Amino acid sequence: MSYGPSPESTANVDTWLENRRDGFGLFINGAWSASAKSLDSVNPINGKPLAKIAFADGADVDTAVKAARAAQPAWESLGGHGRARYLHALAQLLRKRMREFAVLESLDSGKPIGESSNVDIPLAIHHIHQHTGWAQLCEAEFPERRARGVAGLIISSDYPLLMAAQTIAPALAAGNSIVLKPSEKSSLSALMFAELCEEIGLPPGVVNIVTGDGSTGEYLTDHPDVDQLTVAGSAAVGRKIRYRTAGSGKTLALDLAGQLAFIIFDDADLDSAVEALVDAVCSNQGRPGAERVQLLVQESVETRLLEKLRTRVGKLRVGDPLDHNTDLADSVDSARFERVAGTADDSIHEELFRPLLSVMSFRLQSEAMEQANRGSYHQTACVWSENIDRAIDLATGLNAATVGINCHTFSVFGGEGVRDQLEKYLRPRREFSSGDAAAEEMPAAGAAEGAFTEDLLPIVRVGDSGQADIQGAVSAAARAASGVPRSGIRRAQVLYRLAENLSERADEFCWRLARATGVAEQAAKREVDASLVRFFTYAAWADNYDGAARQSVQRGIALALNQAIGVIGIGCPDHQPLLAPISLVAPALAMGNRVVLVPSEGNALAAPDYRRLLEQILAPSCIPDGVVNIVTGARDEILRTLAAHKQVNGIWYFGSAVGSQQIERAAAETLTHTWVNGGKFPDWFSRDEGEGRHFLREASRVKNIWIPGGE
Repeated sequence: MSYGPSPESTANVDTWLENRRDGFGLFINGAWSASAKSLDSVNPINGKPLAKIAFADGADVDTAVKAARAAQPAWESLGGHGRARYLHALAQLLRKRMREFAVLESLDSGKPIGESSNVDIPLAIHHIHQHTGWAQLCEAEFPERRARGVAGLIISSDYPLLMAAQTIAPALAAGNSIVLKPSEKSSLSALMFAELCEEIGLPPGVVNIVTGDGSTGEYLTDHPDVDQLTVAGSAAVGRKIRYRTAGSGKTLALDLAGQLAFIIFDDADLDSAVEALVDAVCSNQGRPGAERVQLLVQESVETRLLEKLRTRVGKLRVGDPLDHNTDLADSVDSARFERVAGTADDSIHEELFRPLLSVMSFRLQSEAMEQANRGSYHQTACVWSENIDRAIDLATGLNAATVGINCHTFSVFGGEGVRDQLEKYLRPRREFSSGDAAAEEMPAAGAAEGAFTEDLLPIVRVGDSGQADIQGAVSAAARAASGVPRSGIRRAQVLYRLAENLSERADEFCWRLARATGVAEQAAKREVDASLVRFFTYAAWADNYDGAARQSVQRGIALALNQAIGVIGIGCPDHQPLLAPISLVAPALAMGNRVVLVPSEGNALAAPDYRRLLEQILAPSCIPDGVVNIVTGARDEILRTLAAHKQVNGIWYFGSAVGSQQIERAAAETLTHTWVNGGKFPDWFSRDEGEGRHFLREASRVKNIWIPGGE
């Protein structure tokens, strides 16, 4: 069957652009202002200029941030209901003009109008609508939580308006003001969005939009008065920004393009799977900034599936992006897809849509899991199987933020629940109160090679040979993954056993702690008693830190699970030498992580008995070998080494402000999750600061599993 052309009219957008033929300014403090330089916004399909856009320099960014700072207190004080009314108005107006936005998005980015009008703009509206509700509920659901302040948002050229809506909506709902920097390749939909803000009467300074190239983004990244920075882009951009923001105190949220694992079993509906696979590969014109797709197909159906895939690719319609029947726009990038459609049979096994789709086969479910989990953490994954037990089992074990079962993951685009997105833009209910940087200055001596773990009990053995080095500890922790109880109830039993061990030998441990660290016996007893309570607290949380069942855009249900991060390196402070390590290890174990614990050298090196004390408290036989590993030496040097290690998934550091900055910089290359204290310490005895959900959030990450329903 052939389809005749079905072009979308550009008349309204052409008029809109013509009325602004003198160029677009910067949207700052509710008004448009000129800049010294400008850029051309070019249609990527035909190379024709669409408009001139302003090029913001450092002074322009500073003006925008100052406007946001001045507007933020009143915006937050407006209350959740007041903010919800503005967000509702934005969503309604965007819905009213969605066709114009879809056409402009296709002209500016080159993607087919079908994708812009059926996916991008509707999902953008959906995100704003959902955060309208959370703005209304914010004060009731997050009591005593405040907005972070000024949020800087840097958006890539992929899904320009959708990614903008995903960041603008939660930031505004939480009471922040924003400075948005869209990609210089696709800024026009953000500038049209600014006009919506004007039309609804949004208070000046709440939304500010500055356009320009990467240097504009750098000015925003480096600005000292930006509290929260959210970046959507490539991994290379994420590494650069992680390094630049290290030690700045900014909260950083990265949404980086990654790899999509697409797993197809022999009992799957192959026709539906192929259709979803083609959608995944072709979305966003298959540009390099989009996700690379890793196809894993069960060996028994590999030939059939690839033949179906080849047939479907051959039917892709390449042409005018403003034609509703176009699958891929007729551009330089789409030529790659046309060439692939006619490739020889043997080439498709290695790499189909170069460089977007790689193909591998597997025989067993365990092989599929192993192949999918190699390399970096996936943002999204898909599992295709009619066996729901197998699909859910595999989904829970995949290293991915979002897993769709028998579907592509556009239905849960972004990988997180709306509540999680909003919470990123809120300050913690309790922030660490005491600054003690002087007591935590980085030691001048002691390199990482000075670390040692010899003569330890089995729980902290770092390898079969007992080699005492950092690599051995990390390897032991990595190998211990299969030994960690998957059930929260079983992890709770382990923590209760640790508590029992501490309770049964409380007097002995009090004496040992006083002898090892020189603290008074009364102070030692207080620490032991508080450590006992801490074990009980996290034993209780281990099987009660529940996930959620969430509604999704389409029919079905999304399961949100709190899962372990993996291997966490933990750097302990000097003070509270027993309570602090227990307060850090216990939540990590409660969520199913493995730990490389690094005591401060002020305690561990000065008193060898202190190491033995930690071993005896953390060494009951109920914990498998390698789950907890204690490495002593120069704490900051060891933590920097761990932060750069590719098998370490998270770093917690409680030391000096200088050390915090260096840890964040060391983790920039690997993009390892870090939690640093910036030289401030909790009151470890406090139930508000020294324990609770904020520790559990750092010890886990949310996985969404979407299960479709209906015919």
